Amino acid sequence: MNSRLSTLPRARLEPPAPWLGPTRLLRTLCWVLPVIVWMGCPGGGAGPGDPPVDPTETPDSGCPDPVASGGEDGGERPDTLSPSRVLRRAALALRGTPPTDEEYAALEAAGNEAAQRAFVDTFVDETLRQPVFYRTMFEQARDWFNIPLVPSTADAPEYGVQQQRALTRCAAGTAKAGAWRYYRGDTTACDGTKADGSPVDVLTLEPWWAPGTTATLVGYAASTAETGTAYVNGNPVTVSCTTSGPAGTCGCGPNATLCFADFQTYTGFENYLPYSAQGQRRLVSEEPARLFAHIAWHDRPATDLILGSYSVAPTNLQAAYVMQGFKGGVTSLRTDDSWWRPSRFSGEPVDPDHTQGDPLAWREYQMPARNPFFLAERDYHYDPRTQTGPSRGIPAAGMLTSLGFLNGYPRERVRGARALETLACEVLAPPLGQKFNEYRRDPGSEGPCQHCHRRLDPAAIHFKRYAKRGTGTEGYGADYLMPGVGTAWHWPAAWRRGEYPYGSDPFSHWNRWYQADTKLTPITPAQEQANPEAVFLDFLPPDQTLLGQVSDGTVGPLGFAKLIVAAGAFDRCVVRHLHAQVLGRDIDPTTEAGYLDAQVARFVEGGRKIRPFVKSLTQSSLFQRGR
Repeated sequence: MNSRLSTLPRARLEPPAPWLGPTRLLRTLCWVLPVIVWMGCPGGGAGPGDPPVDPTETPDSGCPDPVASGGEDGGERPDTLSPSRVLRRAALALRGTPPTDEEYAALEAAGNEAAQRAFVDTFVDETLRQPVFYRTMFEQARDWFNIPLVPSTADAPEYGVQQQRALTRCAAGTAKAGAWRYYRGDTTACDGTKADGSPVDVLTLEPWWAPGTTATLVGYAASTAETGTAYVNGNPVTVSCTTSGPAGTCGCGPNATLCFADFQTYTGFENYLPYSAQGQRRLVSEEPARLFAHIAWHDRPATDLILGSYSVAPTNLQAAYVMQGFKGGVTSLRTDDSWWRPSRFSGEPVDPDHTQGDPLAWREYQMPARNPFFLAERDYHYDPRTQTGPSRGIPAAGMLTSLGFLNGYPRERVRGARALETLACEVLAPPLGQKFNEYRRDPGSEGPCQHCHRRLDPAAIHFKRYAKRGTGTEGYGADYLMPGVGTAWHWPAAWRRGEYPYGSDPFSHWNRWYQADTKLTPITPAQEQANPEAVFLDFLPPDQTLLGQVSDGTVGPLGFAKLIVAAGAFDRCVVRHLHAQVLGRDIDPTTEAGYLDAQVARFVEGGRKIRPFVKSLTQSSLFQRGR
């Protein structure tokens, strides 16, 4: 989180000078001791012998207001900041920079102190409506969530999320100069003839990456055949071009949606390098923080971050969701232009730095429209122990079903742990001086790790239906599996025995850790025998709880989100992070429980909207205290 500790009041305690007389010393102590008491004041705010302070009566502070002394301050509260200091604190909290000389001059020109304080209030209102507030919220969330980049799946620049085949331009001097061909597997396409002397395929179309223009594809990339030839272990096999994507000799499809045109010298690095502002690998990791900033900017409830069916993404990132849905068997996505044609999304809300209809804008989109296996349904139940047939998917859950979160954390327990720490402010720390039963097979009920796994596994169970298989080859070699979902992500019983080709990850991971009668996989051996995919049970059974809450049976990350919201943990966590952003410090839930509860109540009563809550923090007496 961004610290604003430099703006907080500090008490400077130094030894008295040798020449300090008794009267001067007494006066100095009268000034210093209240500051010491204030800095150490607990959330209750009551001193010895005083009646307890009702936190609802002082919703903006854990400490009682000092009484005016009537001394040298002339009745002024000694800990109230001047308007210029409040202006500086507001500027740092809301935009990360101090006031300009012009803003200080305007403050002075406002007149008396009351007018100056009104000027600060106006400054806060105006700043909250400026694009800089969106960027502040984005930067705060980026530090808060700390989503890692999607790891490489092979040597750089292979990372695989886009699942599209790379195109490169034919060099000048070749027969097809300027046309696009496959980067690998079709190196002679630019010559204009095949090995047998016949001309290569040529196709001119409107490409998804440059709507309103035309591009020419050559060679296999230009093929419109419904079947093609690919190679498995060196042996040619016939593949369906309408279902398998741009494999082997299959083409890029309508509008080249199954391919990606790389304009850089070194193919692949445009999307791979994190300092490429529009590179997909960077966009994937930024999406959760951008969603938080979008929610703050458009005054949506903060719970949309994990309960909503929508997210935000530019065209280049939405392509990854489309390809994930296509890989799952939704072939109609090949001809869907709603995600790349500006006229189809010109009315969607966007970030304040772009206009509507801009393909580079972080615009709002419905996840189920891009990947139909992220369901729009808010209470989808599926129990593989009793239901036959495939699961329809997992409900979309904002950042929890974003490709950045799911791919940045490649295991269900890591996802569960980071979700608890980040969104519920849980602290997963090992205990000291305790003895545990012997570990045999279940870290959730055996061995020293059970201390954390008893809390962690009920969260991790919701993140089981997503995993990566294979290595990236120019962006499309890796597969991202949603086991037991749809028609494409199913396997015979051999995968539970580790037989080829099911001996590597993620199958080996599932076989090691998805064991019946464990905290993570609460099924019986008989249920596993009847349906091996029952190990992917991804909701919390009613005999388990998470943060004291019983699940309603909603599967996937949305089920987890509902639980931490019902427990109040999500609201408390958001309030703590916003408080730290504005006032420069966290709220200690152990010593300031009443203060935290009062702030959370105000946040919830305000519809969980971020902007008005941030404004209320700037109006609190605590925000305006200091020296």
